[in-house]
Amino acid sequence: MPNLKLTRPTALDVPEVARICFEAFAAFHDRHDFPRDVPSLEMANHMAGMLVSRPDFHAVAAWADGRLVGSNFLSCTDPVGGVGPITVDPGFDGRGIGRVLMQDVIGHAGKIGMKQVRLMQDSFNTKSLSLYASLGFNLREACGVMDAKPAPEPDPTIRPATAADLPALDALCQRLYKCSRKGEVAAALAGGLLVLLREKDGCVTGYRIATFFGHGVAETEADALTLVGEMARCVPPELALFFCPLSLGDFYRSALKAGHRLRKVMNYMTLGPYECPSGIWMPSIAY
Repeated sequence: MPNLKLTRPTALDVPEVARICFEAFAAFHDRHDFPRDVPSLEMANHMAGMLVSRPDFHAVAAWADGRLVGSNFLSCTDPVGGVGPITVDPGFDGRGIGRVLMQDVIGHAGKIGMKQVRLMQDSFNTKSLSLYASLGFNLREACGVMDAKPAPEPDPTIRPATAADLPALDALCQRLYKCSRKGEVAAALAGGLLVLLREKDGCVTGYRIATFFGHGVAETEADALTLVGEMARCVPPELALFFCPLSLGDFYRSALKAGHRLRKVMNYMTLGPYECPSGIWMPSIAY
């Protein structure tokens, strides 16, 4: 292992953090013939800039001989923390840098009293699966990454959420997801991201933060599929993705029947206390 120095990345580090993120994902996904999670350097720059600048994220960069060689992030917006993206320069792969970056975010969670940490892991990456398991993470769920098919026309039960809807969305999330993600939803709304909700007879029956980076919950399969179809109408195709827990067999079959297509499988992993969600739940790329 090289002699590493860990720092919090600054705005000046964003281009290099983004380059490593883009190249690491590109090298791995191209090698396994999967579509890239980070399809362009432009997206990597946007993502890295947002993560480095947000005070509610813990960010860590690893340096070797004055060169930035990797980074990792932990969302601290809500009681449950989400890890990632964690990336290491492909030229420094296999030198234990990923373990050090993971140990840093786990240690930070402990320092701030965060008892639950979660992440999503590519099922075909046996190296990272072994790393996370060795650090105490448990595999809870296999989740299909689905390319969403746009609905043919708008659904009148779907509308954009506003800050006034936060209490209802949080109540639904706590009941179905078994944890609060209120801070995440509030940050999405404040940042101008589209948050869709389904409302029937004056009651919210589901919501979804649009794009691959958002989560969602719903009372029924119909609620979830309607939200997903509307999301796909509103965002570019490369962002019209959602996670389908494969243990929800009926939901998965209904998604396939509706024209949504499986891209790959990722593993939902948790560290600390965990209560299995109920209803229809759609994790984000974080958890």
